[in-house]
Amino acid sequence: MSKHPPQPAPTHKKFSRVSNMNSNQRLSGIANFSLVELDPSDVVQGVPTEAGFEAPNVQTAGTMREKCPYCQHAALHLVLRYAHVIRNHLFCPQCTRCFDARYPDGSSALTFMATGME
Repeated sequence: MSKHPPQPAPTHKKFSRVSNMNSNQRLSGIANFSLVELDPSDVVQGVPTEAGFEAPNVQTAGTMREKCPYCQHAALHLVLRYAHVIRNHLFCPQCTRCFDARYPDGSSALTFMATGME
């Protein structure tokens, strides 16, 4: 099991806009998305402990261009829904915070991968 240090409760605060558009989106001018911090217990099955949130070893699907809004130099990792992972999300390996990427209308940019790695 991985141990995550205690984190303050997420405020669901939107961070600065992040550009993550593919070439077709750039040509059509589709808007950027915002990062929203998520509670780890909402995205991964685990156990809260005095030392933090303990979860089974969760594998990432890759490193993204987007940087953690807290660490500002750590690249976020994509985590797909699989085994103990409840929903797709972005994870910062430096501070262990979890994020969703949301379009301006509030919908998740990660829902297109709803089937995950099952």
